[in-house]
Amino acid sequence: MNPEATIAAELRMLRDVPDVAGSVLAGVDGMLIASDLHRVEPDTIAAMAAASTGIARRFVEAVGVGAFRETVIQADGGLLASYTAGAAALLTVVAHRQINLARLHFAARAAALRIGVIVDGAIAPRPRTSPDTAPTAVSVRETLPRRTNQPGRPRAAHP
Repeated sequence: MNPEATIAAELRMLRDVPDVAGSVLAGVDGMLIASDLHRVEPDTIAAMAAASTGIARRFVEAVGVGAFRETVIQADGGLLASYTAGAAALLTVVAHRQINLARLHFAARAAALRIGVIVDGAIAPRPRTSPDTAPTAVSVRETLPRRTNQPGRPRAAHP
């Protein structure tokens, strides 16, 4: 299975958790990688999730309690939970307010771990072409194949 299809399957599987509205996979820079979110603009969710977790990462560093892993934002009508997905991505899940948070964490943490392996593998440094050429990181959006938007299916970002 190709990386994009595997990521799309992971995002779809999160909908098996009752009360999950959808999910977004973004780079830590806030650029959309893939989405299984409807009724809300996934580009906006990707950017805001990266911004809010960026603050959380700095807070964790300032306090010195280890590496950032996840954040949950609860509101009257639902919640957003963001999880690190490897070193280069962030999985954000949008859910209804009655969700079982422990069940969400169980499913989303596992999905984020599996997605992180895919994303980190996709952005591994390119091999050197000559001894004096330094390796460069490849953008996840450059390495994952692009798809056209199809209703009801996760979609890849188009930079």
